Amino acid sequence: MSINFVTAMAVKSFDVPDKKRCPDKAEFDLCTVNDYSVARLILGPGWRWSVNTRPYERTDVCLHHHLGFCISGEMEVETAEGLRSTIHANDTYAIPPGHDEWVVGPNPFVAVEFLGAASFGRSGARGVHARI
Repeated sequence: MSINFVTAMAVKSFDVPDKKRCPDKAEFDLCTVNDYSVARLILGPGWRWSVNTRPYERTDVCLHHHLGFCISGEMEVETAEGLRSTIHANDTYAIPPGHDEWVVGPNPFVAVEFLGAASFGRSGARGVHARI
């Protein structure tokens, strides 16, 4: 197991992200603080990974690891094995690779992710994690 240390203070705002990606029905604001990438996801109503992101990723299922916190909205996640879960506002979540996910209802899904953030929404990422 690797040990991570924060060695310097760093503060950034999603109001001025290091990088912004806006694929179909989605917005990803990315900030790097020291060696850590953090993303704010805003996924619009009707967004579904298998419909809106699969063409960029070029894989059958999402291969990213996700560790995050839902600010608002609702998302359904289903693993390749058929395990299903719903993420609501104020939920923390961990999702392993091998899943589909979609926004439920009329409101956007807004979350902050701490794992998988830098490569999410990057064309051809194929689940490969990278710094911004």
